[in-house]
Amino acid sequence: MKTLFFEVLNTLIRLNNFELESARLIRDELNIKTPLEDLARQFKKEWDDKYNMLISKGAYRSLRQLARETIISLLKKYSLSLSPTELDYFGNALSSLIVETSELYPDVAETIDKLSQMGASMYILTNLDNDIAKKILLRNNLLKYFKGVVSSDLTKVGKPVAKIFQAALNRAGVSASDALIISGLVEDVIGAKFLDIKVIFVRRVPDVQLPIKPFYEITTLTQLPEVLAKIE
Repeated sequence: MKTLFFEVLNTLIRLNNFELESARLIRDELNIKTPLEDLARQFKKEWDDKYNMLISKGAYRSLRQLARETIISLLKKYSLSLSPTELDYFGNALSSLIVETSELYPDVAETIDKLSQMGASMYILTNLDNDIAKKILLRNNLLKYFKGVVSSDLTKVGKPVAKIFQAALNRAGVSASDALIISGLVEDVIGAKFLDIKVIFVRRVPDVQLPIKPFYEITTLTQLPEVLAKIE
């Protein structure tokens, strides 16, 4: 069986009210008078814009740095600025919120357990920081199934840059032809193409547009064991 590399976000877990809880934290800590829903929308826009810009440039930021930069941008709208220590606090607090708002998709636990029983060699390959990815897996009782976590803060590059995919192959000691990436993120579909790694795309978000056709597409992880059996 091929070695499987799983993304965490939009694949194994979704974030449940991350933007709302982040806005609540920012509002309460900084006494901002904006309605919570409006602040959450502003936060989401700043976060998404910053992340998408990094992806398009192939630039690297740790999640904590992304959080800090999002806070800086957001607070400019309110003519507020924070000290480096305060920014570090928010970087850590928002990273913790990602762990706390993480929620397993209902098809994950059963499928990962089944793949483990089938003898699948499984790794995590993610743009999340290593400790955050591990905390999410631990919180959701999944860490024990994975042989390792390859993350952008350790490789100092993020998806879709080819180097992070090469690092994952090196970590597992496999060639591209013996690997499969299972992900619900567009950046995996784009980046894996550089090394000819096949991607099974999990369509968690219905309207996501894919610029490249993945090797295979599924709508639920429960389809995965059957798909793997077909392609072995």
